[in-house]
Parts: sequence; structure tokens; C-alpha cells
Amino acid sequence: MPRFVVAVAAIAVALPSARAADTLPEGNWRLGQMGNATSETGLCLLKVEQKDGKLSAAIVDTLEFPPRKKGGKAEKLEVKLESFKADGNQVQIVVFVSGSKMTFDGQLEEKGAKVIRGALGDERRVGRGVLTRQDDEKLVPIPAADRPKPPEPYAAANKLSNAQFVLRNQAQRSKDANEKADLLEKAKAAAKEAEEKVPPLYMETVAKHADSPFAVDAAGALFRMAGKLKATPADVATWIKLLEADAAKYGSRFARETTIGAAETLNGQKGYAAAAVAQAEKGANGVAEKFNMHVQARALRALRDAQTAAGKEQDAKKTGETLAKVDAILDDEYIRTVPPFKPEKFAGRKDSAANRPVVMELFTGAQCPPCVAADAAFDALEMTYGPKDLILIQYHVHIPGPDPMTNPDTLARWDYYTKKFEQEMGGVPSSLFNGKPQEGGGGAMSNSEPKFNAYTKIVNGLLDDKTDINVTGAVKRAGDKVTMEVGVEGLKVFGDKARLRVLVVEEKVKFAGGNGMRFHHRVVRAMPGGAAGIELTEKPLKKSFDLDLAELRKSLNKYLDQYAEKERPFPYSERPMDMKHLKVIALVQDDSTAEILTAAEFNVEGK
Repeated sequence: MPRFVVAVAAIAVALPSARAADTLPEGNWRLGQMGNATSETGLCLLKVEQKDGKLSAAIVDTLEFPPRKKGGKAEKLEVKLESFKADGNQVQIVVFVSGSKMTFDGQLEEKGAKVIRGALGDERRVGRGVLTRQDDEKLVPIPAADRPKPPEPYAAANKLSNAQFVLRNQAQRSKDANEKADLLEKAKAAAKEAEEKVPPLYMETVAKHADSPFAVDAAGALFRMAGKLKATPADVATWIKLLEADAAKYGSRFARETTIGAAETLNGQKGYAAAAVAQAEKGANGVAEKFNMHVQARALRALRDAQTAAGKEQDAKKTGETLAKVDAILDDEYIRTVPPFKPEKFAGRKDSAANRPVVMELFTGAQCPPCVAADAAFDALEMTYGPKDLILIQYHVHIPGPDPMTNPDTLARWDYYTKKFEQEMGGVPSSLFNGKPQEGGGGAMSNSEPKFNAYTKIVNGLLDDKTDINVTGAVKRAGDKVTMEVGVEGLKVFGDKARLRVLVVEEKVKFAGGNGMRFHHRVVRAMPGGAAGIELTEKPLKKSFDLDLAELRKSLNKYLDQYAEKERPFPYSERPMDMKHLKVIALVQDDSTAEILTAAEFNVEGK
């Protein structure tokens, strides 16, 4: 979750509800979100009280983050209260968390209860939410005594799983090359050990401690790796039963989310078509009458994929037709509203001699909620600048979930930068300007305009630069055959550290990922010549590259198949690979510093 300096809300909402006061006691209530069945992060503390016979609520404290740097100041999560309603045993709270609107729908299970379970999320996705009574006037973590104690097999599995990450963190902090290499080898061995020993421990947790919330988390983990474990349909049914029983405690919104999510997970794994159809049908049943179009689209998508995998072609066709209508409405809404501001065209450089283009590289993921602000700001940059001033490149990676636009070259590029900038490249979104990480992080759609302004400030500051390096090129396409000619002149001596990197990018890719971004721009599809680049030892240099798009699609599909089998299944069947509208980008980069010295973008001639 992104960190922001808080503007603490003290918004009182008066409600004429004496009945609510009888069921929801006055006092301090901690609103928290649960990443799984056993962990909670408190977002804010609400003070609920009677004033003049009316129930009111106000946010009095929010989640505090530790200082980013030693000696720095702690930061607060920005949470604002929009509305609060308690009617009988029903409680609804609407808040803006870092600009994202989230609704909590909870139910008081018994009078005087100190915990209210419910669903917490936006219009697209929801998770577990919980409203907990606390005496403190400040938001405090859950006391250790109140936390559930994991059963022995789950604790052992957790220890095994965490060992690899501890070792990797130690390696990242180490300044000694030999020690770093040794720690990474140990992390690799720990990961292998965890892969072998953790699943049986999870299965033991489910079998012997089914009444523990940790069994729910174990079942969820096993469910996601069912195909890899070659789990039986009976095993899968047991895990689904545990997940659904837990989800029911948090209300109908989260129960529906769990059902659709189960169908998506099963669709990405072979051998569970019947179970996938059953879950998808349950998720889609009545969805049009009760839920918004974003949820409808997910439910229909899961159902279509399940029907296709089960060989129910006619049913899949019919579902697909309904889905297409919903998607068309969502696409139209997206195009009209994203980005949620109107960027102005760049007026041009003040210095006519300045000729060095700025290169912005964005690492993102279609399943990454904090990437939304960065992605929308990236799209706005494309509307603002031309390629002679700003060259835009977008790399997709499997963070935090599988992304079908990811490929081996984008991952190699990610590794290149993360090895050079360990501290700055902690995750996605990560943005680099001329090879230097700057203005990382993202946020919700509401943060896209501030993000865009920060990006343009960096770009404009670099547009006064000049270069003597000239990159020339020509690209032709005949069907799926693409030929590229690239030349580099005027480069000073850099030995073997100066490299030419060539990228093929797709101008616009339609793919509705988990974070709600429906269109993606300047997506890297391949790096002819390799992600490592070509040494610029010849002066001048001229190179030719050939790319067969049919072969590229085949190799990308093979890579995605292997990733789904060995790592994590994809929640959706779509693998967008139209590649109808391409651009070619040539980068000249100094590998000793990672600085991009210059670049050029070329149109693809032909069809």
C-alpha cells in the first residue's frame, strides 16, 4: 500500500438512529483490512458516540508508517471518512484510503460483540474487513495476546517459507561480493526446501486443525498450487469448502469475491474443469441484478473460461457475447475517464540546439493496484510529448501476480536495473529517466495527476541536454516479418561498456488486469539482439535485426505456459498478442552507470 502524509479526517456524520445506538455501542472502533484469515492491518480509528440523541462517527487516528530513513519522521496513512451508517445489526462505512474509495459492509453477529466482520474494498474487488472495539485513543496494533496462535505444522511451514526471504534481504544489504553470493545460494537452497516441505505441512494443518483460521490460509495456499501438487478433486473440494465457510462470515460481497476468485484460480490450472464451472456458475448467478459491471465482467469472464476449458463451446459462446457487451461499456467509460485530467501539449524546447531525447522506462504489472497512478500518468505523458522529446517504454513483470504481457526480455531488463539500483528498485511501479531511478511508487487513480506533474518536472529538466550521438534506423514489415536497420554515429570511446539495445514495443494493448487498467501503452514485446545489448566497438556501427512475429508469439506462449505450470496460474485466459501496431526503439546505454546517452524511435513501414 502506498505511503502518504495524512490529512487526518474529523468528519462527523449525524444519523437519527436510536436503534443503531442499541446495537453498535459508543466507543473507539478500529477499522482494519485483512490480507488473509489471520492477519489484520488497522487503517484508522473511529470514535462512535451519541450527540443530541444521534449517532455520529469521526476518524481520530490512522495507520502510522515508520520513518523511511534513520532520523526521519513517521508518516500517516491518508484516510478520510465519507459516510457512516449503522442500522440494526448492519454497519456501513465509506472511506477514502489514499484517494481510493473503499466501502466496509459489516454485520454485528450478536449484541455487545466487540468484533464486526465484513467486506472491505472498492467497486472492483473486496477483501476481508473487520471493525474491532478498542479502549485506546490511538490506533494500536492487535495485542499479541489477542492474536491467534498458529498450530505447529503451520508454524513450521511459515518458518520454512520465510527463511529464503530473510537470506535474500541479508544478501541485498551485504557489501561483500563473496558473502552476497553465498547468501543467495543459501536462499536458493531454502526456497527448494520450502517447495518440498511446506505443502505437506499445509495439508497437515487442514487435516488436523480445520477449525483454526490458519487452516483457511493453508487451504488457500494449497488451492493456488493444486495443479503443481497434482491434487485430487476431493482435495480441491475440501479446500473450497473451508474457503467458502470462512468467506460467509464476512458477508455476501466477500463470499461472491471468493467464489469468483476460486473459479479464476481453477481456470488457470489443468484438470479441474468441472470444479471451475461449478464455482463460475455460482459466481455469475444473479450477478447482473446485484453487482456493478466490473464485478459482472469478472464473473462472466471466469464463467466463459471455465466453460471453454470444460468443452462447453456453445455455453462459452453465449457467455462471451454477454461479456462483450459489458466490456464495451467498461471500455467506453475507461476511455472517457482515464486519465482523470486533461494534459496539455508540450510547447517545445526553449533551446533549439537541445536535441537529446528523454527516455522514460516504467516497470509495472497488470495485477498491481499501486501501479494505477503511474500507468495513468504514463498514458498522459504520451498525450503531452512527441517521441523526439520523450521516448516512453513500458515493461510488464509478474508483480504482484501473473501478467501475460511479461516476457523473458522484460524480466532480464528488470534484473539489469535491480542489480544496479538495489535500494531504489524495490518493486513496481518503478520509473527511470535516462537510466536513473526517480519518482518511484504510485497510488490510486486519484494520485495520477500529482504523479504526472512529478514526471513532467523531471522530463522538462532533462530537455535542455544536447548530444553528439546520432541514432539512425529504418524498420519494414511484411506480414509477420519485421526487418530493422540501426546505425550509431558520433559515440565517444566507452570500450565495451557502451551498448546498443533494440526494443520492439506495441503501441496499445487491451487487457483488463486485476488493477482495473484496461489499456496499456508502449509495451515491450521483445528485444532483438538480446536484453544484454550489443557492444558498440565499431565506429560507426550498423546492425541489422530480423524478427518473425509468428515465432515470437509461439515462444511467448511457451514461456507463459511454463510459468503457469511451474510458478503461478494466470487468472484469465487472455494473452493479448495482436502486435498490429508496433514501434522500434534503439537505446545507447553506458553500462558502467546505466545512463541512457541517447535514443531514437522508428515507425514500422508496411503492414
